[in-house]
Amino acid sequence: MNNETLNQQNPKNEIKEIFENGLQRDLSSTENALITSWTHSFGRNDRATIINMMKELVNKHKRHD
Repeated sequence: MNNETLNQQNPKNEIKEIFENGLQRDLSSTENALITSWTHSFGRNDRATIINMMKELVNKHKRHD
């Protein structure tokens, strides 16, 4: 099962993956719990907006490195 399939099953994982990819490390249990509680109340539109903003930020960061 690829990452895209996993994200469709549990879209909360996509936000976690963006953090892990941007930080280039796995999240600690404390960080993971924080992200889980932060994203718990996101609706579909809120989640999409946050994901797009984070991807844009990470992509800009990668271009400058």
